Amino acid sequence: MGRVSTAIAVFAGLAAVASPGVAQSADDDQTLLPARAIAVGAAVLPPADALEPVRRRLELEHWIRKYGQWKEWREKWRNKSEPGWFGFRERRQRPDPPEWLFEACRDVAESEGAFAIACKLLADWKDDYATEQLRRQLIAARTEAEAPAKTVWWEHVHFDGLWPMTEWRASVYGVFGVHATIEVAGRFQVFVAPGTMLVNLPSSRGGREWKPATDWGVTFRLVDFRFPGTNRFGTLHVNIVKAWLLAGPSNVVNTSIDLAGFSLSLKRSQ
Repeated sequence: MGRVSTAIAVFAGLAAVASPGVAQSADDDQTLLPARAIAVGAAVLPPADALEPVRRRLELEHWIRKYGQWKEWREKWRNKSEPGWFGFRERRQRPDPPEWLFEACRDVAESEGAFAIACKLLADWKDDYATEQLRRQLIAARTEAEAPAKTVWWEHVHFDGLWPMTEWRASVYGVFGVHATIEVAGRFQVFVAPGTMLVNLPSSRGGREWKPATDWGVTFRLVDFRFPGTNRFGTLHVNIVKAWLLAGPSNVVNTSIDLAGFSLSLKRSQ
């Protein structure tokens, strides 16, 4: 019993001594570390204007790298196809520069670093772009000029009229005829088969007579025109032919004669 009382007394004494020290430590902590409210979720970001130079720098470096790779590829595969796993690969498209670079390189006279390299590459890009556009226009114009004109069969049928003989003193006329042609080169055409014509010529009795004839020759296309008062179009041609009379010999003219004259053919609406 005496031992228990002694132990209780010692524990009480220690507790009395320790309590002021703990309270003082808590007071000291409150003095050194004052409490304050912390805002949770409030993010501190730089303004958008501050990020613009970084964004442009990344765009510039990306375009410089891609354009340089494209130039190396073009120099290697300019006039030949690049082989692939299955046949040939499609030609690479030239990378376009950032839109803001045109204005930036025009306003800044002197620069250095990546920006100077980009402006030099931009000048090369412009020259190459203009050359490519000119090349495409020339190819398109050449293709259009060399492309064969699409026609239908009745556009090659010619109606002839009032053809005089090339020897004007003979007084021989091809009054009406028809023939068909095929194009040779440009405006030149040739008869695809002998044509037919009704010829008026002097007779052995002192008058004039009508005789049928067949002809073959060449045609030259002159001009396209529109028939007055209609929506139909036609083409005017000039022809030089050799004609052969079919009704027997004549005492006045030879059985074969040379004629020249005009012909008309129909044309599809333009």
